[in-house]
This record gives sequence, C-alpha cells and structure tokens, in this order.
Amino acid sequence: MSTTLIKLANEINNARKIAIFTHKSPDLDAIGSSLSLYYACKDLGKEVDIYLKDDITEHYIDLIIENPIKKEFIDKKYDIMISTDTSSPNLLGDFKDIFLNAKKKIVIDHHASDLLQGDFTYRQSKYSSCSEICYNIIKTLKVNFSPKIASLIFIGLTGDTNSFINTNTTANSFYVAYKCIKAGADITRINDLEYKSKTKKIIDLEKYLLNNYKIENGISYCLITHKKLNELGAIKEDCDFFSSKLLTIKEAKISFSLIEQYPDYYSLSMRGKLGYNVKEIATKFGGGGHISASGAKIVTNNAIKLKNDIIKECKIQCEKNEN
Repeated sequence: MSTTLIKLANEINNARKIAIFTHKSPDLDAIGSSLSLYYACKDLGKEVDIYLKDDITEHYIDLIIENPIKKEFIDKKYDIMISTDTSSPNLLGDFKDIFLNAKKKIVIDHHASDLLQGDFTYRQSKYSSCSEICYNIIKTLKVNFSPKIASLIFIGLTGDTNSFINTNTTANSFYVAYKCIKAGADITRINDLEYKSKTKKIIDLEKYLLNNYKIENGISYCLITHKKLNELGAIKEDCDFFSSKLLTIKEAKISFSLIEQYPDYYSLSMRGKLGYNVKEIATKFGGGGHISASGAKIVTNNAIKLKNDIIKECKIQCEKNEN
C-alpha cells in the first residue's frame, strides 16, 4: 500500500521493536539509508536491529566508523520490519522470506521497480538516492539531525550521485547535502577517505582495469574472472567503481563491468551518459536500476557469450539513441 511521510512516521513511532534490512552487495546508498534510519530509531528509544548478510568492504567500514550490522537473524517478535534501497525481494538475499513474512513491513525505496511491496510502501523515484528519502523521513520523525546521521545521509547521497555528477542529481540533492553539512556532517573526513586514501589493493585494481578494458563503438567494458579477483586479493565490492571509471572515457557512451563474484555467478554494473538508457539493458538480463546506472546478477558458465550478448544490447541502445 502506497503511503505518505506522515503515515510512515506514525508507524515507526508506534513500534517498539524494529528490524531494518537493505540489499545484498550493499553500495553506499544502501549503507547510508539503512544506518541513518537505524540511528534515528535508536534516538527515538526503539529497540532496533539492522541485518545484512554480506561483508562490508574495509573502505566502507572506515567511512561509517562503527558497524552495528548483524549477520544472523534474531527472532525478537519485531513490530515492524523496514527495507531500504531494495527494489526486489531477491535482493534481500537470505533475509527475503523473513521480511516477506513479517507481521508488518515497510518498503522505502527510490527505484522505479515495484517488485517489492510492503504493508506501507514509500517509493519515490524522483529522488537521486534512498538516503535523500530517509532525510525526509528522519525530519518528519522530528529526530535530532545529529552529525552522525547527517554524515550517513551525505555518504549515501554522494554514493548514488557519484559525488553529484550523475544525471540523477537534482536541486534537492544539493539541498539535502547542504542540510547535512549545516548539521555537522564530517565531509572533510568523508572526502579524505573517498578521494585521498586509496589502498594498494585499489590502486592495483585500477591498474588492472586500465590495462584490460576494451572500447568499441562507444561501449567501454571490462570482464574480470573469479580467479583473477582472488589473485588480486579483492572481492566484487572492491571493483564497484569500474563501470563509473570506464564512463569517464570521452568516446564512451555506455560502460559496463562484468565481475565473476563467485564461480559462474556474475555481477553486471552499467553506466550510461545522458540519453543512454542502461536500465533497459539491465532489465533484459534480469536486473534493473536507474536510466543512467543499473545492474544485474547473472548465473552462467559462458562468460564470453554473456559479454557479447551485453555488448549487442548496448549497441542496440546506442543505435536507438542516435536515431
């Protein structure tokens, strides 16, 4: 059931025990939105737990400072369960059935997909990030907008806008960023960690990307196998910057990275410049997302065919745009 901010705030205020979930392979928006809401609920005096099975990268841990996330579910007879930044039930991973069978569930999301529904659903695709939506929820809850919460909102906001350069950036994105900074978000530390604290592992991954990417007909891409991922001492999340980096090439119209996260299990990340709808492409491979930033999870034992199929769809999208 679609809901309003006031109704959503009332449901949270009336609950005593709350569980929060976000999508597997979390990005900065998943982390920023879920954790900001977690601390807001804590400030309201709620008994609240946050769940995520996947590991958070060392880089993300440095950004959020502390990690209250639980990997194993504790059945506390929660009054409500909340999902943030999650467009599909399958993206909840091991917690999918727990959430779907909740006594009362709330879905907060900014993706256009309506595959995941709650008893109360607040989906606003006009916003750049779920963190931007959570800012409105937290203000409606009348919680103290502390520097900690402001920092988490800012992290999620900058993550999904790629530091305000993606086409999903709006005037409201900058307004929320301004309110975060005014509230004491530690942007100096955040920016230092984001842009001035690369580990040797990340430098090695950048080196691999620059030595192994391909570009043809305005499509830039990179394929990395599970074996190579292990050789580099990396996990899929360490490579999440690949597709964005590849789109910085002047000739590139669409970029994608295809990473073998586990044997025969591939993570597709896509980016598109203005006018190129990568969501249409990702949807054909069982994924989704936004017009300029989308992805999918694909099981196959034929990576070369998969790569070629993606390139074919990218070419179709390029031709559609040019016509």
